Amino acid sequence: MPERLRVLVAGWLNSPHVAAWAEAVAGAGHEVELAGRVVPQWPELELTVPSHRLPAGLPPPLRGLHMSHELARVAATYEPDLVHAHYLPEYGWMAARERLAPLVCSAWGSDVLGAGRFARLRSRRALKGAALVLADSAHLAREVRTLAGRNVRIEIVRWGLDLDRFSPGDAGAARDALGLDGEGPLVAGVRGLRPVYNPELLLEAFALVRRRRPEARLLLKHPLDSTPAFVGEAIERLGLADAVTVLGNLPVERLPDVYRAADVVVSIPSSDSSPRSVWEAFACGRPVVVSDLPWAQDELEAGGQALLAPLRADAVAEAIGRVLDDDALAGRLSQEGRSLAAAELDPAKSAAGIDSLYRSVVEAPG
Repeated sequence: MPERLRVLVAGWLNSPHVAAWAEAVAGAGHEVELAGRVVPQWPELELTVPSHRLPAGLPPPLRGLHMSHELARVAATYEPDLVHAHYLPEYGWMAARERLAPLVCSAWGSDVLGAGRFARLRSRRALKGAALVLADSAHLAREVRTLAGRNVRIEIVRWGLDLDRFSPGDAGAARDALGLDGEGPLVAGVRGLRPVYNPELLLEAFALVRRRRPEARLLLKHPLDSTPAFVGEAIERLGLADAVTVLGNLPVERLPDVYRAADVVVSIPSSDSSPRSVWEAFACGRPVVVSDLPWAQDELEAGGQALLAPLRADAVAEAIGRVLDDDALAGRLSQEGRSLAAAELDPAKSAAGIDSLYRSVVEAPG
C-alpha cells in the first residue's frame, strides 16, 4: 500500500463541512481532490485542494444521472485509491451507482433521519455499495443500520475542529466585529432558517424571554442570501423587529465571533445528529441549549455539557432564561463544553483516525 493515499472526496463544493473534511484528509498526508456541484444558495469557498465541478444544469432526476456519469469520468482520470462520498442519497448514490470502489460514505443526518421515500431508496443503494459508513453519533449509526436492513460496517467519527480558531474570546470584541450593539444579553440561533430548524419556535421562545428580560436581543445566523418570508412575518407578528438581527452569509473567518458574541447559543431542530455548529459553540466556550433529541440524550445529558429542552416555546424560553439568570450555571456549561470539544475534536487525533479508517478499507481483501 502506498504511504500516501489518493482520495477522491465527493460532495458539495461550497459546503464548509466537505471542505473541512478534504483539508483534514490532506492534513493527514494524503493526496486529495474534490468533485461535486455548487449549491446556488450558499456562498462559494476558496478551496485548498483541487476540485472538479460536476454539471448540475439539468432538472432532477436527469441532473443526478448526468452528475453520476461525470463523477465516474473524474474517478477514471484521477484513479483514486479510495472514494469518500458525503450525503448518502446524492453523492453516495452516485458513487455506488457507478460502482466506484472502495467506497466510504458519510451519513449527514438529514439524509437518514426523516428522509422521504425517494431519498431513502437512494441511501440504501449507497449503503449497499459502501465498504464503510461514517456517522457522527451513536443515534445516527443505529438509524443507518436500520435503513440498510443488514449489518454494515459503521464507525462513529467526529469531525476535527481548529481549536485555536474556535476558542473562547471577548464577547464585546466579537460584537464589535459583527457590528452588533454591545449592551444586554444576546441569544444566538445558528442553525439556519429552514422549518426543520424551528426558527419560528425560537422566535416565540425569545418573545417569552423578553417579557422578563426586555433588554435581551436575538441574533439569527443563516447561510442563505435572504431571509425567508415566514421568518420576517413571525418577527413582525411577535413585535421583535427592534430586538432581532439577522445575519446572512459571513466570511468563514468571522464565524467564531458569532459564538463568542453570544451569552447563550440555541440549536433546536426537529431532527439532528451531533451538529457541527453545536461543537463549534462548545469550542468557543459558550453555553448551549439544544432540542431534546436522541443524540443529545446519548452524548450530553449525563455529562451536563448543555441544557436539553423539548420543542415547546415555554421550555426553550425557560432553558434560555436559566442561563441568562445564573452566572454559575453559565460558567459551568462554558467550561464543560470547551473541555468536551477539546477532548473530542482534536485535529491531530481526527487526522490519525481518518488515516487508520481509510487504510483499513484499502487494505481489506476485495
